This record gives sequence, structure tokens and C-alpha cells, in this order.
Amino acid sequence: MIDPRLRLIIGFFYSIFVALEKDFGFLGYYSILPLILSIFISDFSKFLKGFITVNFFIVLMWIFLPFSIPGKEVVKILKLSATYEGIRYSTLITIKANLIFITNFILIFSSHPIITIHALHHLHLPKKLVNIFFLSTRYIPVIEDEKNRLERAMKIRCFKPKNDIHTYKTIGNLFGLIVLRAYEKSKIIYKAMILRNFSGIFWTYHHFIWKKRDTFICLCAIIYFLWIIYLKIH
Repeated sequence: MIDPRLRLIIGFFYSIFVALEKDFGFLGYYSILPLILSIFISDFSKFLKGFITVNFFIVLMWIFLPFSIPGKEVVKILKLSATYEGIRYSTLITIKANLIFITNFILIFSSHPIITIHALHHLHLPKKLVNIFFLSTRYIPVIEDEKNRLERAMKIRCFKPKNDIHTYKTIGNLFGLIVLRAYEKSKIIYKAMILRNFSGIFWTYHHFIWKKRDTFICLCAIIYFLWIIYLKIH
């Protein structure tokens, strides 16, 4: 297993490199890393679910973006014209988004969120930011359980959503109750933390161990990025 700190660093720099790239020709070089990492996908169903979610929003982008950028007309639908520049820009975003998703899913999102937050702590990110990530990861499922409980209560009362005022009021009340319950739980959690003398720091007792394998992977990543920089310069 690669050190989580190294995973975050590689994923961060890779995302920056790909996001700033504007040349289609260099995207082939950037695809080398996700192709190598793809053999390490352990949960393919989770990967496929995330891949479909990301590309669902990309499809929505394709509905509007090709018609929004001025340029040479390629296709005309009613009064809307899809331009070459718009299609090119949409294609570039699609490839870049998928490359970033595949790489970061394998490097970061496949790990447990607590491990990732622990790695952020070791990388000396601001303590308040790390605490926000930790509390969000820990208590979003609690809020989701509360939402599911309220939805079950609505089903027991034979609620069926329709396109009417009663449905809108009920859904509005549902969201209001979720926010209210989340606020009440946050006060209880805050009091429990104060009783335990919480001072703003989540202490960690299990630390990561840097191994020779991590050094080798780190050197390979540095060579990979330097190679891309060299190609860009020349």
C-alpha cells in the first residue's frame, strides 16, 4: 500500500498539471498514469458508479457549452449553432475531467476518508480545515440516518409525492427538520467535546511509516512530472 501522504501529493500535482493543460497532444502523456493505476482498482462497482456520476454532469455540459462559445459553425439545431471551438473545448474538458477522476479515485477516494484526513494532518494543513473535514466525514452519515428515519415516517403516513402545494410544503418541512435535528445534534456533540477537554486538536496515535517502496514510487512520480515539463519546454 502506498503511503497516503504520497497519494495526496501525487494526486494534487497531477490534477494541477492536467487542469492547466490546453494541448490535446499532451493529454496522451497524461493518460499514462491513470492507465497504469487502473490495474489497481479494487472495487470496480464503486469506480463505475463514480465514473457515471462524473460523466452525467459532463453530458449536461455538452448540452449547453458547444452552443455558447462563438466560432466556426459545425451543426445547427433550430436557432442554436454548435461551433468547432465549443466542441473542441467541451472535448478537452471531458478528457481532462475523466483523467483527473480516474487518477484521484484510485489514489485517494479508494482509501477510507479517515485515512485521507489523517494524511492531511501529517501534511500540516491548517488544523481548523482538517477538523472540518473530520467532523464532516464523521457526522454526515449521522444526518443521513436522520433523513432516512424521517422519510420512513412519511411513508408510514402514506405520503406520496405529487405536483401540488401539499407535497412542496411536506418536502420543505422535511428539509427544515433535517437542519433543525442537525443543529440539535451539533450542540450535543459540542457539549460532549467540551466535557472531554477538547482543545481544537484531534490527536493521532497511529502514524504512517515511510518505506523504501514509497521512496521508489516518489522518484518515479518526480521523473514522470519532470519528463512532461521537459516535453512542454521543448
